[in-house]
Amino acid sequence: MRLNTFSVITALGIVFTLFTSSMKNPNNPPAGNTGAPGETTCAKSGCHSGGGYTGTVTLTGIPDTALLGQSYPITVHNTSNAVRAGFQMTCLDSINTKCGAISTATGISVTSFNSRQYARQSQPKNLSGGTTSWTFNWTAPATCSGNKATFYFVSLCANGNGQNSGDNVLISMKPIVLTQTSPTTEPLASGDVKVFPTAVSDILNVDLVRDMKGTLFLYSSAGKLVLEKALMTTNTLDVSGLKVGTYVVKIQTAAGAITKKFLKY
Repeated sequence: MRLNTFSVITALGIVFTLFTSSMKNPNNPPAGNTGAPGETTCAKSGCHSGGGYTGTVTLTGIPDTALLGQSYPITVHNTSNAVRAGFQMTCLDSINTKCGAISTATGISVTSFNSRQYARQSQPKNLSGGTTSWTFNWTAPATCSGNKATFYFVSLCANGNGQNSGDNVLISMKPIVLTQTSPTTEPLASGDVKVFPTAVSDILNVDLVRDMKGTLFLYSSAGKLVLEKALMTTNTLDVSGLKVGTYVVKIQTAAGAITKKFLKY
């Protein structure tokens, strides 16, 4: 039996459609899948499913209290036993509408959907040592409905086989408080933060001289984030488990940010 050209082309088209429908483009995934109110994630029928990877997705670089109008470099971290990973994030105000503005960066694609803004990977990343991350800027709005915002973010844990089976999603959220910059607020000075002793084996002390709160970000000499911790006026950190070397402590408060160094021996 001879098949006419139209029948052959039609059959090939059906096969191509069936094949490509089982493949998911890992670049610039469709928005609206962060698990935010009114959203699902990509862990659903017809998308990504069947995986059993474990781990966490976390957001660092944004303090618990952020200043209206200020820009923050934030990082989404996937720490898991997956092979490859992608992510998606949005920030919403107290009435679940877009809050602030996300800027594009290397490896980051920004898009809008249903009046919300999303950051996502422009290409997936392979995990190295059980982790990978994406960094970009988020600028707080000049004004906000209410004084709170919430970051909703997910990260796909994938097996890297180019298909949508054997993958699963890590999901999390981070609420913050937004505050207005006060013209009477004095900038953070070096003397406002005490980190001691400068050479330590077990307990590091961090004191905020003013009556303020903040967030501590601890980095290795290679620039890897080791710890994020909310700070009160007086704080102690157990650093006995850290490797020997020099570490950088970044303290972020409503009055600004400052960095200190210490030696772990």
